Amino acid sequence: MSGIGNTTTNIQALRRAIDGAERQALEPHGLTVAGFELLDLLARDPGISAAWAAARIGVSAQSTGTVLLRLADAGLITREINTSRHGRPTAIRLTTAGHKTLLAARAAVDKVDDQLAAAMHLREVEELNQLLNVGLDAFPNERLERMRAAAITAGS
Repeated sequence: MSGIGNTTTNIQALRRAIDGAERQALEPHGLTVAGFELLDLLARDPGISAAWAAARIGVSAQSTGTVLLRLADAGLITREINTSRHGRPTAIRLTTAGHKTLLAARAAVDKVDDQLAAAMHLREVEELNQLLNVGLDAFPNERLERMRAAAITAGS
């Protein structure tokens, strides 16, 4: 199927609408959507590297580095330097200010999620989440899988 109205077109249109609503919700917190995603990831997986973070959120290492610099300049993260790796930052962690900003930003983003869910019945929301997971499984994150495999190999 092709043309306006197909499944991927509808998903992209919804994604753009959600992105716009999230950008608007995050602006008062001084965050972009990518900045929020990185803070949220760091809260769940503290101490990860920039390369790992980039693979996890599915953007380039260069884009991730730019966002991480902005977050560090805002005092929301710290970047630990490993001298054995030629002075390159290796572990990234949230600061106290980062945690506080993330909590406020999560509440704002939750309102966007609630807005979408309010347009549907609970069963439809559950069904949509199941279908989206099936769709995500159809497009695996190859970069993340390579990094996981490399980490397993390095650990053995």
